[in-house]
Amino acid sequence: MGEVELSCLAYVKMYLHACLFPRCSVNGVLLSSTPAGGSGTDVTDCVPLLHSHLPLAPITQLALTQVDVWCAQTQQRIVGYYQANASVSDSSPTPCALKIADKIAEQCSNAVMLMVRR
Repeated sequence: MGEVELSCLAYVKMYLHACLFPRCSVNGVLLSSTPAGGSGTDVTDCVPLLHSHLPLAPITQLALTQVDVWCAQTQQRIVGYYQANASVSDSSPTPCALKIADKIAEQCSNAVMLMVRR
């Protein structure tokens, strides 16, 4: 497992997404503009996805497809997933989070999953 470098932009976007919806679970994907390979992961940006009903597969699939198309146009790639749970005391990944992170890991060998605490 390599190092993870998180840009200020990605960190702030994740945190603001979680703070904007304090009573909801929120999630999103982590992006990198660096080429694949190497031992670490350089997270340069993130895309907030949902702020409720995270396990709804059709909505999540549509959002991920749109992000994937946008990444192809901007020479970026999805390198991870983040989630903040609705309960402040709960920072464990949900089955939905694990499933999405596994799908990302199939495409990116050094994928990252971050659980955001508010």
